[in-house]
Order: sequence, then C-alpha cells, then structure tokens
Amino acid sequence: CEIPKGISPNGDDKNDEWDLSEFNVTKVEIFNRYGLKVYSKSGGYTNEWHGQSNNGDDLPTATYYYVVEFSDMPSRTGWVYINRQE
Repeated sequence: CEIPKGISPNGDDKNDEWDLSEFNVTKVEIFNRYGLKVYSKSGGYTNEWHGQSNNGDDLPTATYYYVVEFSDMPSRTGWVYINRQE
C-alpha cells in the first residue's frame, strides 16, 4: 500500500487530510521528532487527521512519524510531512 508522505492543511481541498480511506486501517498513531505521541485514533480511520494534535491544536510544519495498523495486512511505520504555508 502507498501511504501518503505529506499533507498541506491550508483549506484549499488539496491534501488537507491524511487520506487512508482506501485501506482497512484500524489504528493510527502519530509521533513528533522526539517520540512524543501527538495524535492517535483507534476503531477505524479514514481521513480524520489534518495535522492536529489529540487536543485539536494545529501541529507545526515538520516531519512526523507514524504507526498504522490494518485489519488485513501487517502494520506499517514511516514518516509524513506537514507543510503549513506561513
């Protein structure tokens, strides 16, 4: 599966969310560069993450790391970049 490597949550309806709707995702965890978990979603994920933390604050432009669990294949790890135009 090809997991997107970046999002640009700027409201232009292009790459605003991290869209994993074509996969059977059961859990997503996002970590910052220090290994601190900044976002998690269990119980099915499609495209709810748009660069926010668990408490709803916008995360800054940076590279984040993820663990994605699927219902029908092994879990995957990797990185995703948030690009906020400032």
